[in-house]
Amino acid sequence: MSNKNKNIVETAIEIASTYHHDMYDKYGNPYFEHLERVADRVRDMEYEMVDETSEINLYVATAYLHDVIEDTPMWIGEVKNLFGEDVTLAVDLLTRENEETYADYVGKIKRAKGLSGKIARVVKMADLLDHLMGPTPCPPHLIKRYEKSLYTLMGRL
Repeated sequence: MSNKNKNIVETAIEIASTYHHDMYDKYGNPYFEHLERVADRVRDMEYEMVDETSEINLYVATAYLHDVIEDTPMWIGEVKNLFGEDVTLAVDLLTRENEETYADYVGKIKRAKGLSGKIARVVKMADLLDHLMGPTPCPPHLIKRYEKSLYTLMGRL
């Protein structure tokens, strides 16, 4: 991890693949594939959703890390040591607390300010799109919740 030649995305990929290595989705697919699809969607959104394209690596790294605190033993301090303030704050925003309702969680992301808020919003939209349109079917009872959350994050047009 301390290799100076490694960029932030390569480090995020390494962390995500290490921490999620033995995790699978409900359909038996490696969970890391979901993280790759979310990162690819974020890359696809670069010119429409990312104001400063020079910051795209912060968005992509966050996409790979968006579930690492919620689903693995990694803690937020480790993220900060490796990735800095903006990625850490975005990952923290994307980590749903146990007592937090889903609507409150999405609202928190929508209201977040600054670069970390923008990163979290774009990554969450990519995450929701993958859940709704990914290669595995979205559970029917979650479709409306994810659609409404996506519309909330998109805001007014």
